[in-house]
Amino acid sequence: MSGRKVLLFLLSVYALLAALCFLFPADGISAGNVTLVFAGPKELAESLGCAQKSKTISPEDLLQQRKESARRAEKERFEEYFNNNPARLYFPSDDPTLFDPFFAALDEAGTKQLRILHYGDSQIEEDRITSTLRAGLQERFGGGGPGLLPFGRPYYTMGFSQSCTADLSRAAVFGESARKSNSRYGIMGQCARMDTSVFTTVSAVKDNKSASRTFNRLTLLAGNISAPVNVKCGKLTQKLSASDERSGVARLVFDLPDSSDRVRFSVWGAADIYGVQLDDTLGVCVDNIPMRGCSGTVFTRMNSSQIREYAEQDNVRLIILQYGGNVVPYRKTGNAISEYKTSIEKQIKHLHTLAPKASILFIGPSDMSTNIKGRMQTYPHLPMLADSLKSAAVNSGAAYWDMFAAMGGEGSMAEWVKARPQLAGNDYVHFTPRGAVAIGEMLLETIMLYYDWYRTRKYGLAE
Repeated sequence: MSGRKVLLFLLSVYALLAALCFLFPADGISAGNVTLVFAGPKELAESLGCAQKSKTISPEDLLQQRKESARRAEKERFEEYFNNNPARLYFPSDDPTLFDPFFAALDEAGTKQLRILHYGDSQIEEDRITSTLRAGLQERFGGGGPGLLPFGRPYYTMGFSQSCTADLSRAAVFGESARKSNSRYGIMGQCARMDTSVFTTVSAVKDNKSASRTFNRLTLLAGNISAPVNVKCGKLTQKLSASDERSGVARLVFDLPDSSDRVRFSVWGAADIYGVQLDDTLGVCVDNIPMRGCSGTVFTRMNSSQIREYAEQDNVRLIILQYGGNVVPYRKTGNAISEYKTSIEKQIKHLHTLAPKASILFIGPSDMSTNIKGRMQTYPHLPMLADSLKSAAVNSGAAYWDMFAAMGGEGSMAEWVKARPQLAGNDYVHFTPRGAVAIGEMLLETIMLYYDWYRTRKYGLAE
């Protein structure tokens, strides 16, 4: 038989088989107890080598591929935010690992308490912004209580009210208060001089549903004790003795019932009272320390030993400095702004020296409006000031959060005032309580995004 006839015969057989593949029922043909099944088109193609065999992959390799793909997507999401989002943090050399020690301390908060100090001007009075940050951190990492409170005057915040039977004289490193020759104002930069009996009550407000509502420990901080100081809380009375430490700060601690949301105590004697802490024994503590009218250049005028001891003893791992708003109306030229930048760099470096374990975050001013030709507009030099403060922070080893950009940049304050309900007051400077919560949430979410990136780098996918 010739080769041509053989080829035709083979092609005829293949054609017949192909026809049977398409015509033969996929389920086969039953004949009694026997079912005849014929190969389908896919099987025929594979038998003829026409179909490309798929490369098999082990389940372990497949899972690894999925993880790597997820990591790439996660990294791209983070990097997009870090490079382009107006609410991002700015770090020296664009290195977010600056906050790794702080994030590591957050991970250990369940076994070792840590503290955050939030200093600022009048934008954070009444615990605005700080209370939102505290609530979010305590919900995620544990802790309770409002942290450090001033002593000896009625004091109301977004989460707590404080009443007392005396309005004591005060000294402060900022504002128009009396000054102290020895610079011992305490960590808050202010203290009350007590020379009588004072009954104090601190209680959570009804609307406070956050973790900060409850606490289980009260700590009184005092110095310059010139007559025996006694403190009574519940049925227990303790005497406060002068401290031998260089700081001169003595502490008196009372353990309270778990989940206390109200405490009443009395103090009598003669001393400078630096404040009262209400905290849990573990978790995150956040101190709100407002300094009305202050521009943030006061830390070099506070007693270094007191700052150093508080930072070490209370495990301070983050210091937030929120300043700049009070200089906006006055420092309008490049030279004036440059002088302020130099002053801020000095303050940050000073705090780094006193609290070497603490990361520092500087928050610049919000947008602020002034009347320009009959319209409320952003101060013309405010963007330059914000950029200058960003440079001051990163040059000094601190992170920077541009609140001006985060809230929308130029013209945003006018929009926040127009919003209904209002997010900023009619002074076009301060946030309303609702606006302060919005800023606090933005700050919290930003910090937590960098924390998730830290967890991703350390452990893999963020939880």
